[in-house]
Amino acid sequence: MVRSITDKLQLATYKKKMILNRPSAEYFSDLSFEETAWSDQKVDLILAFVKDIEEFKQLVGHVKEKNALNEEGLLYVAYPKKGNKKYDTYIHRDEIFPALRVNEDDGYIEGTSLKFNRMVSLDEVFTIVGIKNAVKKSTVKTKSQTVHDYTTLVPKIEEVVAENPKAAKVFSTLTPGYQRGWAQYIFSAKQVATQEKRKAEMIRLLEQGFKSKELYRQSIAREENQ
Repeated sequence: MVRSITDKLQLATYKKKMILNRPSAEYFSDLSFEETAWSDQKVDLILAFVKDIEEFKQLVGHVKEKNALNEEGLLYVAYPKKGNKKYDTYIHRDEIFPALRVNEDDGYIEGTSLKFNRMVSLDEVFTIVGIKNAVKKSTVKTKSQTVHDYTTLVPKIEEVVAENPKAAKVFSTLTPGYQRGWAQYIFSAKQVATQEKRKAEMIRLLEQGFKSKELYRQSIAREENQ
């Protein structure tokens, strides 16, 4: 049984919820919302739909200005995918960080306590970005993981490539070792911003048929030596 996005993101666990610009009642119909427009009340969860990067920036600006989220609260922004059949507009994942001024070292949006949290597919039209109202904390170094430790993260990689049929097809043919290798390459990065850059790079290389980043490097080296 396929888990709903509500279950996957555990949205029902948030006490006070707001939804903005819902395109149709079918979206998140399994949730009840205390707010459907901006108010002076802080909430634990905001679900908002935008059509382009400017609306995305304005939304984040409103959240900051109104101090709309409780601490540890989450803002989930649904935006149109490239190639969607519903809207003429779309947002490319690579333009999000520059537009929001995300600090690539720690994942925070400049001048805020809002930290990039995760990215998942909602449906064929929308992708969802999660942004958490997180107080900065000092990081503690942990022992480096081996490639075998990343087996449990392979399903997360499958979710990422699912948005790109060509990359997903190549990834599905990889041996478990290569799949774990991609999981290690992405999730060994400590900062979310770095992880997202590596995800985009992985999709690009898979589209080109490369099983790993190392095989890509070897290919480049051979071309340079010819």
